[in-house]
Amino acid sequence: MFRSKFYNLLKVFLQKLFHLTPFKLGVGITFLCIVSLIYHYSLIISPQKNNLDILEVIENKFYDLRFLARGPLKASSKVGILAVDDASVAMFGRWPFSRSIYGKIFNNLKKKGVKWIGLDVLFTEKSRRSLTETKDALEHIILSPQKSIIKNEKDFITFMEKLEESSPSDSKLKKSIEDFGNIVQGYFYTDSIKQVVGSDYNWIESFLRLGSSIIKFHSFPANKNLLSYKSMLSQGAITNTADIAGESPIMGFTNNQADSDGIYRKTTLVHSIEPTDSSGKVYGAPWLLPSMPLKVAAEYLNSSIFVEFNQTGIVKIKLISKDDDKKVIDLPTYYDGNGRMLINHYGPLHSLKIVSLKDAWLDTLPDDTPDILILGGLATGTNDNRASPFDESFDGVGFMVTVVSNIIQNFFVKRPVSAVFYEIIYLIIIGLLFSYILRRISALKSFLVVGLYCTSIYYIDKYFIFGNGYWIYLGIIYIQCAFIYFGIILFKYFTEEKEKRQVKNAFQYYLSPSVIDEIMRNPDGLKLGGEKKNVTIFFSDIRNFTTISEKLLPEELTRMLNDYMTPMTNIILESKGLLDKYIGDAIMAIWGTPYSLENHADLAIEAGLKMLKNLSELHKKWNSLSQPCFHIGIGINTGDVIVGNMGSAQRFDYTVIGDAVNLASRIESVNKVYGTQIICSEFTRSSLINPHKFNMRELDCIRVKGKDRPVKIYDVMNNHLENSLIDEAIGHFESGLEKYRQQKWQPAMEEFKNVIKILGTDKPSEVYIERCQQLKHTPPSSAWDGVWTFQKK
Repeated sequence: MFRSKFYNLLKVFLQKLFHLTPFKLGVGITFLCIVSLIYHYSLIISPQKNNLDILEVIENKFYDLRFLARGPLKASSKVGILAVDDASVAMFGRWPFSRSIYGKIFNNLKKKGVKWIGLDVLFTEKSRRSLTETKDALEHIILSPQKSIIKNEKDFITFMEKLEESSPSDSKLKKSIEDFGNIVQGYFYTDSIKQVVGSDYNWIESFLRLGSSIIKFHSFPANKNLLSYKSMLSQGAITNTADIAGESPIMGFTNNQADSDGIYRKTTLVHSIEPTDSSGKVYGAPWLLPSMPLKVAAEYLNSSIFVEFNQTGIVKIKLISKDDDKKVIDLPTYYDGNGRMLINHYGPLHSLKIVSLKDAWLDTLPDDTPDILILGGLATGTNDNRASPFDESFDGVGFMVTVVSNIIQNFFVKRPVSAVFYEIIYLIIIGLLFSYILRRISALKSFLVVGLYCTSIYYIDKYFIFGNGYWIYLGIIYIQCAFIYFGIILFKYFTEEKEKRQVKNAFQYYLSPSVIDEIMRNPDGLKLGGEKKNVTIFFSDIRNFTTISEKLLPEELTRMLNDYMTPMTNIILESKGLLDKYIGDAIMAIWGTPYSLENHADLAIEAGLKMLKNLSELHKKWNSLSQPCFHIGIGINTGDVIVGNMGSAQRFDYTVIGDAVNLASRIESVNKVYGTQIICSEFTRSSLINPHKFNMRELDCIRVKGKDRPVKIYDVMNNHLENSLIDEAIGHFESGLEKYRQQKWQPAMEEFKNVIKILGTDKPSEVYIERCQQLKHTPPSSAWDGVWTFQKK
């Protein structure tokens, strides 16, 4: 038995769990967003990231939009570009320029106060002598042939080849670098060493040139087979030639990797290179080396580079002042463990300070020449176009300057690893909140709430989060919000449409189309299942129906009933009533449910009067066919009832139950006694919004069978006399009723006779005259209260 109960409880639980609701839909969308975020993060920290990461694409676009919304900023005035621009090309000829020009340029820069230069250009091959550089040697041969070593044509060719192989411009460039001193030479690391320069390149010699720039202060992982370590390890480096680099060059790599869409948003600050020859043989342990921007910034700030590893890769990069080890700049590394940092872009290229190489040669440098200059190409054919959030054709040297400026200004964009945790918590809170709110409000209100939320998030991020240098994911937040909004709206639309169709199908034969449409617009007004409501109940019945039916053939009776029921039903529906049921030849209708109506009592009485008018038209038709005519009685009562689906689990009807229903049925049958057509109770009379619209007179105070409490009933007069005559007749009738209750039988009868004189005939007055005559001969007891008690239904 216990097992059976357990299985039943489990079954109910699972049914509720998998029964989709708007709230569950919102929670499910939130769960998927969190899974997507975690999956995205797992791809970021994975050393072999091959899978397509849609979230990264979306977030990168939102990242770019934040820069565009923020607008351009000016970079530090202490760092700028030493540009190989169009003016320089016009002066020095085609690129690359002669290496002999840099001595004068560096000398002029030093005089102007430039402290550090970065070379974002590589001199990987020996230069060849130009015609100008061979002039002196050729003149010596031509002018002094007797002293020349050239004896024949072969000697001349050999002599010229040797002249071409070596150029004094390399040694001049080397000397100019040494004379300036503070120059960081660029290089790039590679894994495809054979494909880059061929198998005859001296990789070990190139590697050793990096020795003076190795990062000596770092916590390196003991296990070099770690995947994270392998992902930031290269086999070789392409550097300047030995003739140019010198003995102890200061070096920084110029490599950087774009995101999947080709835009550069991050910069690699450190990288590991192990000495490998062209055959793949490794010589010694790898060296950890800085990028050119990091090296330039560190040297300018007179700081040492500190790198800290853990098992996932690089976790910290710091610049510690050599003068005061308490002065520390923490570089916010991206959490992929590969020693990268987000670039805080300033704007298009013109937001950076640019100094022309021509001005440096001519010594016409501006007064605001920066302390740090990075030499690089900007002229067409010399530049290295790399897209940024601001500019699709941003130049590579511009990124170098931007990163150096970021470091010396301490101007960073940070995305700590804890951001993922906070984003997950935020997604959970917002997901639950939106799932709860949006399921309870309309589509328009939902749109306003979502719009206000998204706008608020945008400005909060712009001024307080991204504005303070922190990157949180807005894409996943907006995606969650949009999917919850559209998911719940569409779910509600389709489910509510289904429910509306069910409701419409259920009520189309009982309610007018206008009432159904009103319920569809405001379904909250319809509560199925049983509720207490104040309504007006209507009963009508055909008099002597059994006698009439005996005189007609079944086909004729059916036709007459259809002729009668169709217009009567239409009147009920058109007046916003609910057709509850047909009870043989009787009709039961209700006003005030399923949709609440303020004037339900007025509408019920109006419907009754319209039925009598329509019935008189039917009499003309039936008389013309020599058929008997139907006469009806109508009873109307207003009161509190229970409204809802009544019946069994297998079959039920939407109806009402309560004492007010029974009273309405009893009142309808009372018409037979008084010869009236429409009687309503005192409760309906008091519920009328406009009681003066109807000709009504108090008919009696009665006690129906099964009820102890007496109730006043009113005759709704269907008389076409002038209002003045009707008012006079009602006055006499109510005066007679008052005298009747005072047991003044003769004066009462006189008043009722006056009513008959005015109206021509009046069945209620005749009833009272007869009743007065009986009571006059047989007086009631002293306990008589004027209430007439009915012993039959």
